[in-house]
Amino acid sequence: MKTQFVPLNDAVHKNLAVNDVIDYSCFETAHMLPLQVQEFMSAATSFPIIFTKNAQTGEFISVAITALKPNSNKLLQNGQWLSRYLPIQVQLYPFGMSDTSEGKIILGIDINNSAVTENGSNRLFNDAGDKTTYLSKKLELAALQADYRVMTKYFIDLLLKHNLLQPKALTVTGLDGAKTNIDGIYTVDEQKLQQLDDVILLDFAKRGFYSVIYAHLCSLSLIDIVMDK
Repeated sequence: MKTQFVPLNDAVHKNLAVNDVIDYSCFETAHMLPLQVQEFMSAATSFPIIFTKNAQTGEFISVAITALKPNSNKLLQNGQWLSRYLPIQVQLYPFGMSDTSEGKIILGIDINNSAVTENGSNRLFNDAGDKTTYLSKKLELAALQADYRVMTKYFIDLLLKHNLLQPKALTVTGLDGAKTNIDGIYTVDEQKLQQLDDVILLDFAKRGFYSVIYAHLCSLSLIDIVMDK
């Protein structure tokens, strides 16, 4: 299913609604999904969390791994998610958030998704043209995602400043004995973390970054759930 996001408009989409059951087929080829630092604790029991570089910008980002091979997703079956935790990007879908340089949030909707219809369970606007409770909650989630992105960038910048992100050579052995090398993965170097100055370590502790880092490190043990069976 090809997505087609359009900016939500109270005049154009006044009769639009969204069904309770969402078709997530568009994520079937997403072997990595953006994950914000505030999600790490909840996400660490559902899939591996790693850092990688954005192919377009070269910037480091934090992501959830759903498969070891591109264009696949081991945690999605028949359009429905199998993982306990869903990244905010998935929670928000069929809506999508973008923000302007002025900090304004723009909410779009995928009009190609089968759940988006004029006869759906959850209307977006009432008869008076006002936002419904359903849409208001989606807007709140989009605003939360925007806030989370700011903290995530700060967190990653801090890791880079102290040289804590290191490339990790990951070799996975399949059931048939074949070995696959996974490149482009970065993880926090625990040894370097422990060697930081006490003042820096205290700052990490006050910001709650220790729990985030160890959630990331512990999640790496889940690499087998995204392997080919």
